[in-house]
Parts: sequence; C-alpha cells; structure tokens
Amino acid sequence: MKISIDNVRFEVTTHDAVYVVYEEPNSVKNFESAVEFIKQDRSLGIDIGEVHKINANGTEATKLIQNLCKDIEEAFKKAQKPDIVIDFTRHGIPSEAVKIIVKVMNLPTISATFGQEGDIRSWRELKPNMKQYLIQVAPPADMVPQSVRSIVSQQDMTSAVFLFDNDYEMYHKYKSLLQNMPTRHLLTKLETTTTKLRKQIDRLVHVDIVNYFIAASPNEISGVLAEASDPDMKDGPYFSDEYAWYSMSMEGGLPKCSGCKNNVSVIHLSPKLAEAQNKRRVYLESKGNIRTQTLMDMFYFDLTTNAILTVGQMKKDNKWSVPPTRVCSETADEDDTYTLPLFDTFKSDAISKDNLLGPFFMDPENTVGKSHSNFDMEIRRLVFKPMQAEPETNVVLGTWKTGFTEKDLIDSKGQDTQWKEHTALTVFRIVTVVQPPFVYRIPGCVESKENKYSRCYKGYCIDLLNKIQEELKFNFTIRNASGYGYMDDNEPHEWSGMVRELKDRRADIALGAMSVMAERESVVDFTVPYYDLVGISILMRKPKTQTSLFKFLTVLENDVFLMWVFDRWSPYSYQNNREKYEDDEEKREFNLKECLWFCMTSLTPQGGGEAPKNLSGRLVAATWWLFGFIIIASYTANLAAFLTVSRLDAPIESLDDLAKQYKIQYAPLEKSSAWIYFDRMAHIEHRFYEIWKDMSLNDSMTDYERSQLAVWDYPVSDKFTKMWQAMQENNPPKIFEEAVKRVRGDDRNQNDGFAFLGDATDIRYQVLISCDLQMVGEEFSRKPYALAVQQGSPLKDQLNDAILKLLNQRHLEQLKETWWNDNDFKATCPKDDNQSDGISIHNIGGVFIVIFVGIVMACFTLVFEYWWYRKRNIAEEMAEMALPPPKEFGQSFSTEKTNFNTQYTKPPRTDLPTIENSW
Repeated sequence: MKISIDNVRFEVTTHDAVYVVYEEPNSVKNFESAVEFIKQDRSLGIDIGEVHKINANGTEATKLIQNLCKDIEEAFKKAQKPDIVIDFTRHGIPSEAVKIIVKVMNLPTISATFGQEGDIRSWRELKPNMKQYLIQVAPPADMVPQSVRSIVSQQDMTSAVFLFDNDYEMYHKYKSLLQNMPTRHLLTKLETTTTKLRKQIDRLVHVDIVNYFIAASPNEISGVLAEASDPDMKDGPYFSDEYAWYSMSMEGGLPKCSGCKNNVSVIHLSPKLAEAQNKRRVYLESKGNIRTQTLMDMFYFDLTTNAILTVGQMKKDNKWSVPPTRVCSETADEDDTYTLPLFDTFKSDAISKDNLLGPFFMDPENTVGKSHSNFDMEIRRLVFKPMQAEPETNVVLGTWKTGFTEKDLIDSKGQDTQWKEHTALTVFRIVTVVQPPFVYRIPGCVESKENKYSRCYKGYCIDLLNKIQEELKFNFTIRNASGYGYMDDNEPHEWSGMVRELKDRRADIALGAMSVMAERESVVDFTVPYYDLVGISILMRKPKTQTSLFKFLTVLENDVFLMWVFDRWSPYSYQNNREKYEDDEEKREFNLKECLWFCMTSLTPQGGGEAPKNLSGRLVAATWWLFGFIIIASYTANLAAFLTVSRLDAPIESLDDLAKQYKIQYAPLEKSSAWIYFDRMAHIEHRFYEIWKDMSLNDSMTDYERSQLAVWDYPVSDKFTKMWQAMQENNPPKIFEEAVKRVRGDDRNQNDGFAFLGDATDIRYQVLISCDLQMVGEEFSRKPYALAVQQGSPLKDQLNDAILKLLNQRHLEQLKETWWNDNDFKATCPKDDNQSDGISIHNIGGVFIVIFVGIVMACFTLVFEYWWYRKRNIAEEMAEMALPPPKEFGQSFSTEKTNFNTQYTKPPRTDLPTIENSW
C-alpha cells in the first residue's frame, strides 16, 4: 500500500526498532528510563535495536504528517523498520496525524493519548484486525478528573467548578465529565499568578458556584487554599458551610497551608501506591528519584516497559508477524488483512504483573477510549488552622478506584458522617424590602459576616420562606434592598432595587410584596403567585364632625328678654302703677327674675302664668307666645339641621370623585408603581388622541367613514392626563412616611386635605394600625404578588412546586390570618358613628346636663330659701318684741332688763319707687 502526501512518496521496510512519538520532554525521559531498565535486566532476554524519538509538536496537520513520514523514511533507509510505535501524543492535531500514519502503514502502536470513546477521530472505526495491534490506554491525567464525577454523584451536588493545571488535558472533558448529571459546572484552567488567581476565584464565586475541585500539584493547591482563605478578598473568605473544597494531585504527599489566614477544610485525593517491592520499583529507587515521580511518570514507564515486553514475548512465542511494507501514497489498500495479536499479549497478567501502578484495565473488545491506567486514590479530609502548615485533622474517608463510571468507585469505609460534614450547604442569597406586614425589620438585630444567617426579619413573607425552606432543605442569607425595582427612564436597560440584584446575579431570590409586571418579566422570572391580586388604592384622613353638648342652644334667640325692658319702663306696668291694679286678683311684678320665668314657662304646657298689665308688655308677651309656637314647631327641624349639616359635603368615594374635585390634593410616591401607572395611562390617552386625530383629519376618508368617527368628540377621556398634571404640581412625596404625614395633615385645617394613591397593601396596613385613616374606593390596576428569581434559574420550578403545595394545604390562608387579623400591631379603634343614626347624644347631651344642674341648683335654692325664711322671721319677731337680734344675726342680747311694752313702729313703705331706684 502506498501513501502520497503533497507528492512525497515513502517506501517502508521492516527492521527491528522502537519508535516513540512525543510532545512533552518529560514523557521521553520516562521512556528512556524504561529502555535503560530493560537493557540492564538481561533476564528479560530482550535486545532492543535502534530507538527513534520523533517530536510531534506542530499545528498544521499536513506539514506535521510530512515531517513524520520523512523521519520514518530516513529510518527505513537504515533498514530499521519499527516493531512497535509508542505514541505519547496528548491530543489534537499531533495525535490525529500520528494515528493516521500508523493506521495506514499497519504499524503496531500503543498510545497514551487522552480521550474516551469517540474522542480519537482517526480510530473511531477500526477494522477487527486493526483492533489487535492499535491500542490506546488512557493515562492517569485523563482518569484523575473522573473522580470528580464520583464525588459529585455521592454528594448530590448541583454546581461545581473544576480548576486544573497544565498536566491535564480537558478538551474532551467539557462535554463528558459530568454528562447526564443534574449539575451546573464549569471547567477552567488554573491561573498561575496571585492577582489573576484572586480574580478568578472571586469571579467563580459570583456565578453561584459552591463546590470547588482543584487538580494540581500540592504546592499549587496550597496557593489556591491560601488565597481563598484570605479575609481581604471581596466577599471572602470562601471557606464556610456554604462552600465545599476538594483537591486532587497525581503526586504523593499532602498540601500545606502555612499561608492560610482562616480555617480551611478540604477533601484531598492523592495516589495510593503499592508498598510491595518489585524490579521496577527497586530500579527507580536505586536511581534516587522515586519520590519525585508522579502518576504520569510511572504510567509512561509502565507503558513503555509493557510495550517492549509484549513484542519480545510475541517473538519468543512465534506469534509475531511482520507487517507488510507500506508506502505513503494517495491511495490505501482497502483489503487490508494484516493481523497481529498484540492486544491479547499486552493485556496478559504476565506482562503487567510488575507495574508500578498495577495492571492496566483493558476493554475486552479493545474499544478505543475504554482502556485506562489502573490505580487507587486515597481520600482524606484535612482541616487546617490559620497559619499552620500541617493539618490539625487528617482523617481517611476512603478510596477511589479508577474508572469512567460514577457508581461504586468510592469506598467510604464507614465515614459517611465526615462526608456529610463536608457537604456544601445549599445557601440562597435573598434580597427583600421592608413592607409590613409582609416583611418587618426586627429592632436591634445586627447582621455581620460572622452572623450571616441571623434572622433580622419577620412577617408574612418570612414565614412563607421558612415553610419553603422546610420543603426544599436549604439555608439562606437575607439583606435589604433599596426597592422592588424600576426601569430608569433615561437608561431603558438599567434597573434598580431587587430586580437589578437578580439581573446582576448578586441574589438568587427576591422576596417581598413584589408585583408581577410585564417589564420586570423581561429580565427576571416570577414564580406562581403566593398572594391575591393587589392594586392601587386611595388613603385619606377620616372626617371629623364638630360636636357640642350645648349645640341645641344655638337656635335660641336673644330678644326673649325684651319683656323685662318693656315692663320696667312702662308707666302702666304693675311695678310702676300699683294703685291702679291694687284691687286685681292677679298681681305680678315683672322684674328680671319674673321675666325670665315667664319666658321659660311660656314654652311649656304649664303656660306663662299671669300676663303683664300694660298693653306694651302684653304685646310683647303675645309676640313671645307666637314666637314660642313657631320655635317649638321649628326647633326640632333646626336642631337636626345643625347636627347634620356636616354630612351635606359629598365625600370622596372613588378615583373619579378625586379627579373631579380640586379642593383635595393627591399624588402617589415618586417613581413608584402607582406613579408609573398614571404616567403610562396619560401617555396612552395622548397617543390614542393623536391616532384618532390623524384618522379624522385624513382627507382620503369617505364621509361615511368620517361619520363613524364622530360618535365622540374625543376617542378617550383626558381624565388621567389631568390627574397626571395635578400630581406633578402637588409636590409628590418621596417616601411613604412623608405621604402618611401629609394625609394626616393639620387638625386646625379640616377643610384642607391630601389623598395618597399607592399600593393597597401599604394603605390597608396603615388603616390597620391607625384610627384616623381610611382606605377609599376600590382597587384598580390589580396585580398578583410573587417571588422572583434569576432569568432561567432552575429555582423557579422548585419554588413553584413548594408554593402550590402550601396553597393546597391552606398554609397561605393561615399566614394571611396571622399577619392581618391577628397582627400584634393592630389598633383598637372606637366604633365609627354611622351617619344614618340621626341625632347623636354628643350634640344633645347638654339637655341632660341642664336637667342635672337645674335639680342641683333647685336643691341649693331650697336650702337658701329655708335659711332666709328662718332669718327673716326671727328678725321680725325680735323687732316686734323690741328685742335685740340673737348672736347668729349679728347682735348680742343685753343682760339688762328689757321693756317688752315698748311700742313697735313699722317703717314707712313706699309703694312706688322712683325710676332711679332700679332693681
């Protein structure tokens, strides 16, 4: 068979020789050590001919194949046809070029290329005869990362990152390492410099990775642990119960942590080498560098030794058949029937019994990508104290056996408790907004890095979160955000509040009374609603009706006392003309006291009694009787009017009522959801008007079409436009507390007022804890409350299931009852007066006070009258008997004999007092 590449032709002849094709110099050193070992051990009976070392570094496949063929041609010219080709290429173009050549030229080849089934494209479809002499064994650097798959499966991880150094080739692992596993993962090369390493760790933490795997040398692992434990890192240190760290090395020994600045816990995997001494180990120990060997070094040594021993054994057993001579040409022999049972001999125990790593695992069918090196990794849990190189805790957790599957490869040796202690807890970062009763801030509670799981919040949403936590088994940190989140008008893609926290991936869940809005759904995902539809409502101050116990007196007239004036000055009155009325049976002097009594009794069924004698007085009395008749008839109506006049003002009962009046100012919070609602409604009204105007002024329209547009003067009202203008002029409040203060206003100005338009939940809670506020009208623009997560987050489905379960179990109704009806902050308010109850006791209660006062005054008057009567009678009797009055009347009795016969003379009486001597 001939092969031609770019018109270069080669003819191959068979000679005894060993070819090694390599990329890295270290693999050649191990190859040379194995060749030297075979040459020195004459008991093996193998005489190695020429050794050809070919460097396969290159990036262009055509040029690389030309160089390889040229090297082979030169060897053939020296009659050194290779018995075996040992392929140490790692992956990519060099590896594929070598495999094309050996496949076409029927060269027996044992390869240490990285890759699993299907990864080596040139050997994907080998004929049965080719499978006997083309062998691939996956090296340890390809197997060690498979331990990640076993640990992830055992620990049920949902996220993981794999950091690796230059010893590992991961080009094919990106798709296969955690394939078919529910684990979000990243594979990335480990940074070498300290600055870049710190940035790399910080970046990975902020993409929600909590499980870290490091595949590197012990020294490199120590450096990573030291940087991750530094408290000075942003949001560091990254060693806590929410992170789990794992490391693995192909070298013996444990990592040190003398540079660690915090407590460090890590599970470390290191090679578990056999202690038995054999020829190969004795040879390497005699060279003095066995302690510096890694799994890869020992693997290259074993692979080279086994390959040469296999050829020698086959020649001894007369099983060796010289491959046909092939020439590099453009055509290949499709009827290739060359057979060589190289695989059967290579996998025998006699060949690999003295391997440093133990016998290779060989697939019975020699499927490319299924055979691999075979070794064990010891698993230890290491706990370092700050600035201590050696671990304080060093516990063996088990052994990992090499394999491509994740099942039954870890023998935990009964250390399940230690495994669980190292599990990264599922910790969600939650942001919230304080809005009672959904979220309260506990006074005096302090959050800190040392107490990041502190619960400084309570309320409806916190109870909901705790119940979800019981279902999903997670922990959480919670912090307050600046708001729920609104889009910046100047920057359409810039958000604030909790929405921005989710959008920038600084939080996992947004918890609170957060409305589901279309613009928010474009950047975050909402769960199913956990609360009823809530809209915008109006908060106003309760009206205060002015009451007075003596309000019924306001209807009395002041001119009822004119009767005394007329009787006092008229010369025909009784007091001014007693002689004229001396023979009349009815005698009544209308002094001020009698006038008052007459007017009061005239209004009662008792009657006024004796009327004045003079005509003018009688005229006044008649006028008063007429007035009394009218006042009695109208008093009830007038009193009711006075008491109910405050109810004549039409109250605000809806948004339309608020829009139609100009007395009460109104506005929502600036930049709130209500603010956005009115802004957009005004914008829509304006746009609709412009559309209608363009249509109605279109000259191409027919008269009939234009008549159809003339149903209304305008297609939409301008209610929201006017309200939006008024809101902007009314100095909208910046914060909710300011809005409530403006609603309460000044008690001295009852006619002025402010109506706040805001979230109905906020307003309902203020009414719950206050007795002077009321919620007016029905809610509008209603939207449900839901939890928000990052867009595309798998948490959405988990939270949905938990919320629906709580809803079916009626737990959400219990939470609503607890935080609304049984709220500790609920105010106990007096019963509101019903306006349909008529006259209130608060306005006519003075009548009862008048009765009580009148009775009390009558009692005192009675006592005074009795005392006055006694005093006056005793004085008169003493005067009649010419006796001095007793001591109690201001005089003392004389001890001398008194003449009781002295004549008592009464003082003269003036029947008509002068005008100047008024009462």
